[in-house]
Order: sequence, then structure tokens, then C-alpha cells
Amino acid sequence: MPLHPSFSRAATSLALSAALLISTTASASGRLEPEDAAAKRDEVSASLPEDAEAAAEALHAAAEALGDPELFLAAADKLRFEAASTRDQDLAEAARPHAQTARDVAIYLADERNYDATDWHPVERERAQALVGEADQALREIDTLIAEIEEERRKAEEAARLAAGGEGGEAKAEKPKRDKKPGTGLIAGGSVGLVVGVGGLAVLGVGLAQGGSLQREAETLDLPAEQDQLDDLDRRGKQANTLAIVGGVVGGVGLATGVALIVLGVKKRKQAGPGAEARRLDVGPYYTGHGAGLTIQGSF
Repeated sequence: MPLHPSFSRAATSLALSAALLISTTASASGRLEPEDAAAKRDEVSASLPEDAEAAAEALHAAAEALGDPELFLAAADKLRFEAASTRDQDLAEAARPHAQTARDVAIYLADERNYDATDWHPVERERAQALVGEADQALREIDTLIAEIEEERRKAEEAARLAAGGEGGEAKAEKPKRDKKPGTGLIAGGSVGLVVGVGGLAVLGVGLAQGGSLQREAETLDLPAEQDQLDDLDRRGKQANTLAIVGGVVGGVGLATGVALIVLGVKKRKQAGPGAEARRLDVGPYYTGHGAGLTIQGSF
């Protein structure tokens, strides 16, 4: 069974938004205040497409560019509400990584030490604390929704079997369509999380590399004659630090969430029995002369 169309579009969107995060943060002033982030959220919300999945993709891309837990949670809500309306389990499972990312970024910002250590403030610290609870609630509701949809499908399949058996074999039951195996949505959502994680680690690497280069340049200056140049290097160094912080948070959250979802999905698939063996997902490292990364291959 092919992946739900939203997953392939989401993977492309996440890869592009990781690149956007690199270029945007590197060229920005290195500061983001809550009021500025709120204005950008309003701009994003005003231009959202009507389609829920497309809207969630736009929200997630903006969330990555700003490191904004509000937008991550909004993306989760778009998918969750659409899943509740259409009873689409794939959408419900796709909402979970967004809500988890919102929770983890909010936890990071709610810590006073983290908040004071950076100029990256997409929300007030008190709002970050509240967002932790809201994200927890969203995750609980997503899990409940998934369980409800799975139960509805089970009952429908049982009713179909009973109806076919009640005909006494006189009429051949219509061959049911092939349903997706349990865990497909979790594995696909985990794959998207890994894309986010790898992109975040790339951002982290860029920030660290820039910071190291600026530090070495600063050590060669002749002070106090070149104080103005040192001040400029200090400003650019703060930008690099912000870049590394955002990349580290997004990368760590993406990898942790992606691996967790894939593990859960594989566990569900194994519980489905031998019929699930034809569908698989392999995640592993790759190495080249220019770097390393993750490969994701599979059939669903």
C-alpha cells in the first residue's frame, strides 16, 4: 500500500524548510522576540490554504523557520481535527510528531536558564510553560483518537465477516480492499521526524562551524586598534550561537521523535503477523568522502 500522499509532501516540505532555517537564521539579526514571532504567526495564519493537510505543511515549515512551538502545535491541531472529522488514522498519526515537537521545544523555552541564555524568544517563558500542558493534552487526544479509529475499523471488519457468514455461503462475499498494516502511519511519521532531525543537525553544524571560524578570526585582531572589527565579530558570533541552538533543539527533537515512532510502528507491524513481512522500513547510516547521514528505505 503506498504511503498516504501527505507523508511524501511533508518530507519534501521539511527538507526545504531545514534549508530555509539555515539561510534565514544566518542572515537575521540573531534575535527573535515574542511580539515579532506573534506578528509572523499572524501572517502565516492569514495565508493558510483551505486544505487541512496543506495548511499543516505551511504551519510546520514556518514553525521550523522560527523555532516556534505555537506553530508546531497549530500544525498538529490541523491534522488532528481533520482526522477526527474524516476518521483518517494516517492523519491522526501524522499529527503526533508535530505535537511532540511543540512539547519538547516548549519545555526547552520554559526553563529559565535556557530562556536567558539566548536571544531566540518565539514566546514568553510563561507562555512556553502553558504550551507544555497544551501539547500534553493534544498528545493524549491524538492517542485517544487513534485508538477510537482502530476500534471502529475492527468492529466494521467484524460486522462484515458476520454478515458474509450469515448468508450461508450462497453469495460470495465481495473481496475486501487491502487495508494498510498496523504501524504504517507511525513508521511514516517517524520517517518525517528523522528528516527533521537530520536537517536540524545540519543547522547545528553550520552554527558551530561559523562560531569556530569567527573565534579564530577574533584571536588574530590587534586590540584596541581593531575594536570595531571585534564588536562586529561578536555580533556575528551571537548569530552563530543562535543558529546552533535552534538546530540542536530541532535536530534532537526530530531524531528522538522519529526513532520512537518507528520503533512503535515496527512493533505494531510485528504484532500483525506474517502478512506484514512484505512491508518493511530500513534506517541506516551512509558515509561519503564529504560527510555522513541517514538512509531511509522501505515498502508500505
